[in-house]
Amino acid sequence: MTSASEFGGGPPASADTGQGSVPDLLVNPLDTEGVHRLNESAQKFKALAEGGGFAVNEAGFQAYNKVCDDFIHGYDKEARNFFHLLTRAKMGSSDYANQVADFNVKVANGDKQSMIPNLKLLLDSITQVQQALQIARNNYNAADSEHAQTFSGIGKAD
Repeated sequence: MTSASEFGGGPPASADTGQGSVPDLLVNPLDTEGVHRLNESAQKFKALAEGGGFAVNEAGFQAYNKVCDDFIHGYDKEARNFFHLLTRAKMGSSDYANQVADFNVKVANGDKQSMIPNLKLLLDSITQVQQALQIARNNYNAADSEHAQTFSGIGKAD
């Protein structure tokens, strides 16, 4: 399991570290259950950050944010190619060729368990993870600023 401290900054000692709430970003887009579990984890991860459950320093944020950006930009680039998956392939005129061509389109976008809806849900998940990281960076900066103010008064004469 990943601890909050591995994100570049940990929560206060009394806070829930969120272990087990960090999404597993390696999921097969054809595994509908896995994609839904990732999305649920991403939602919990964001809620954990919103509740102040973890913080991340700038270096940690930059590293994890890059992974999210790479996925999102890659998705945007490849999404333009999805229409190819929705085009029924010309495989011949036999009944079997027609069945295979229809099946290929169904696998791509025939229902909620198809590849394209799962990829869209993955995009939503990664976007939520990125939002959680931004919130966690803000948490870190706020805590850092608060600590700086607290310690700035030490040693000063009253």
